Amino acid sequence: MEARRRRRRGPEEEEARGSTLKMAAMSSASDTGDHRGRHPPERRLLILGGPRSGKTSSANTILGDEMFDAGTETTHSNVGQTEIYGRRVTVVDTPSWAIPADPEDDEEPDTDDNAGAESDSPARPPPSLDSEGPCMGAILCPPGPHAILLVVSITQPFSDRERKAAEEQLGALGGGTWRYCMVLFTGVDKLPKGVFIEEHIANTGETLQWLVERCGSRYHAFDNTLKDSEENTQVPELMEKVEEIVTDNQGWYFEVNELILLEEEQARRALEEERMRMEEHARQREQMIGGPPRELRLLLLGWKGVGKSSVGNSILGRRFFESGQETELCLRRQALVCGRRITIVDTPGWDWFSVSRTPKRIRQESQRGAALLRPGPHTLLLVLPVVSSLTARKRRTLLAHIETLFGDNACLHTMVLFSCGDWLGHTPIEEHILRGGRELQRLLEYCGNYYHVLDSKTPGKDRSVSLLLDRIEEMIRENGDRAFLPIQTEWLSEESSYSSDNTEPEDDCRGCQLQ
Repeated sequence: MEARRRRRRGPEEEEARGSTLKMAAMSSASDTGDHRGRHPPERRLLILGGPRSGKTSSANTILGDEMFDAGTETTHSNVGQTEIYGRRVTVVDTPSWAIPADPEDDEEPDTDDNAGAESDSPARPPPSLDSEGPCMGAILCPPGPHAILLVVSITQPFSDRERKAAEEQLGALGGGTWRYCMVLFTGVDKLPKGVFIEEHIANTGETLQWLVERCGSRYHAFDNTLKDSEENTQVPELMEKVEEIVTDNQGWYFEVNELILLEEEQARRALEEERMRMEEHARQREQMIGGPPRELRLLLLGWKGVGKSSVGNSILGRRFFESGQETELCLRRQALVCGRRITIVDTPGWDWFSVSRTPKRIRQESQRGAALLRPGPHTLLLVLPVVSSLTARKRRTLLAHIETLFGDNACLHTMVLFSCGDWLGHTPIEEHILRGGRELQRLLEYCGNYYHVLDSKTPGKDRSVSLLLDRIEEMIRENGDRAFLPIQTEWLSEESSYSSDNTEPEDDCRGCQLQ
């Protein structure tokens, strides 16, 4: 029956099997309104499943061709058609269903300094504008699917979270869906030798058994690695079981409620309108800014001893700032980097745990550093070592410094720049962020998820400097007519008494196109 119990059939058996499918097709010809039975009615299959379940590969196996790209994530429903024993078969592959977040991962109120215990669970990503529900897939196989295949990989756990996802997915289609459902197991080639799919179901747990029973004990198994051969009978066997579903439902197919279809269509139109609005907004921003910037004005901020001076040297490609000792006064330096004129101001470091413990003179220096970047800095680079942990108190102290010194709109111009990037080795920065816990993720959310990582040990040679500048320009475009943070009058007080600069006062960057 399944991939590990197939045997080679004789010519008589194959002929009998083909005759069975053809007779079944002719007996239900009324499905398409052809009462003469000249053409077998089509069969429509809707494929649903979770991430990495093998949906797309299964759809290709049924279609007998690589119609869908199994190497990329499915973001929109796709339709393919083929003929099996003279019958037209329509297959709709859909985006993976979303796995509900674990209630234990939900954010708790941040009421005190101990509320920021770091969590190992990654934050649930926000819903995408392009996300589709299962109704869109049903719309693409009108007037409705004869069978709904719930794809489950034997290599992935099927827990209560997956069960809830399946229920939500089918619930979105309306009532009466389960009698059209069948579980399609993938990856049966990964089963231990001598273990059949029935044993896997029995040994996996009650949740998977519940799914199979909910589908009327209808299931099938695919080995998507098998190529076309005489022994590959898994698709004909699947279609036999689909015919059983059609017979059990007296020839009816599943029809989505018209109200649900209307809501899905309205949602689809809203998504399309939002996409068009965003594209038009991006086009207007490009025209407003007037092309790529020729100058970028950057302000380095952060705790004491985090490597701000080293980061400045890495970006400029030369040892302009004295690293290894505490910065007392703001220092402005300039260089041509990757075809852009980069102006950077290094500032003294803040206290790690409290704004009030940061001396008033240091806070004034931070503001005067911004004033050195007239008419205002494009980006506040918040330097954060990858080797340091971030607690709730540290995060709140960082944000308090930024908002107290530069105002509520400073978040629009702030980017987290991870220093000491060589400590990561081959670990991607995204993996480090997930391991860093909820407090680090909340800091990045405050900054609009703008971040970058630099290896300060290789100044001028790190390709990531160019990527950093590209990322900064992306932030500037996103801010539109607020391309930089305008300097305030109070930042200018006693500027010359505390700051150090190697440029003339009138050299205030007024030639930048981003003004």
